[in-house]
Amino acid sequence: MKRTVRVERLQEGVIELRMDAPEEQNRLSELLCRELMAALSELKAEPALKVLLLSGGKDVFCGGATFNALQGVSSGPAAVLDLLLPDMMLAFPVPIVGALEGHAVGGGLALALCCDVLVAAETSRYGVNFTDLGFTPGMGTTTLLPAAVGHHFAMEMMLTAKYYRGAELRGRGLFNHVVPAGEVRGVALDTAVRMAEKPRHVLEMVKGTLSVARRRALQEGMSREHLMHQLCFQHPDAKQLIAENYVNPPTLGAKEDRSGEG
Repeated sequence: MKRTVRVERLQEGVIELRMDAPEEQNRLSELLCRELMAALSELKAEPALKVLLLSGGKDVFCGGATFNALQGVSSGPAAVLDLLLPDMMLAFPVPIVGALEGHAVGGGLALALCCDVLVAAETSRYGVNFTDLGFTPGMGTTTLLPAAVGHHFAMEMMLTAKYYRGAELRGRGLFNHVVPAGEVRGVALDTAVRMAEKPRHVLEMVKGTLSVARRRALQEGMSREHLMHQLCFQHPDAKQLIAENYVNPPTLGAKEDRSGEG
């Protein structure tokens, strides 16, 4: 069976965890979620690790939930593994630097929000498209996104379901750096290397302290999100809305005309 994640030691103290399922646009399939969780569990015990670099593909960082997963949830109770990932990332002992060279939408952007530092591409597109699919945001988006960009812009992002170019999001608080796509990985790696020069116990204490409020908010937010999802996915139009509005991140369908040029 082909693996969907790759682990590579880059420089002293820095390890890259790369989502590598380009045929599925790095969507959060059961296999990808299981392999991400297994890698995080293994790497957190790696004594030489000081900084984790999380990356995806050049075209798509992470395309969010799979169509089958959404249809499965709309059909009744289902185990959704991607709901376990946010807390695992916030609880990870050392900083996680996200390199978002490609698009990140829905659950893909929610996954990125769980990183500690984010580098995005000027021309790639980012958004939370849950409401377009007929249900409320998940994976802690309702608390993590407002904490990053503020209440008003988070409301706009969630309720319009608009996809934004990275350049449009510069200075909004969502990303640390927005650079040309070809520079994303280099900037992210440079940031990780600078962090890795510091003692691990110092990195752990800073990460742990700054994550306390985020983890508490995440748990509260996900509890409310779960209740909202129960109502949304029980709606008689749930399956139809998902089928009509599910899009492919690389093209983003008609959404490109609504996102502006930045």
